Amino acid sequence: MKEDKRILYFNMVLGTIGTILIILAAIRYLIKENDNTGYALIIFGFILTIGYINYLENKAGISKKLTWIRVIISLILFFSFSYFLYY
Repeated sequence: MKEDKRILYFNMVLGTIGTILIILAAIRYLIKENDNTGYALIIFGFILTIGYINYLENKAGISKKLTWIRVIISLILFFSFSYFLYY
C-alpha cells in the first residue's frame, strides 16, 4: 500500500511539472506572436485542464491538503520561472 502511494505521488509531481512547462512554453510562444486571442484560449484551456487534474486526484484518493499544497507550489514555481524567463 505504501509503495502504491509513492507511485501515485511521483506521478502527481511529474504531472505538475509537465503542466508548468506547457504553460510556460505557451506563454513564450504567445509573447513572440503577440496574439491576444491566443492568451484567452490558453488560459481558459489551462484552467479546464487543471480542474480535470484536480478531479482525477480526488478520485485517486489524494487528500485535499496535499492537493492544495501542490497548487500553491505550482503557482509559486510558475510565477518564479515566468519572471526569470521573460523579464
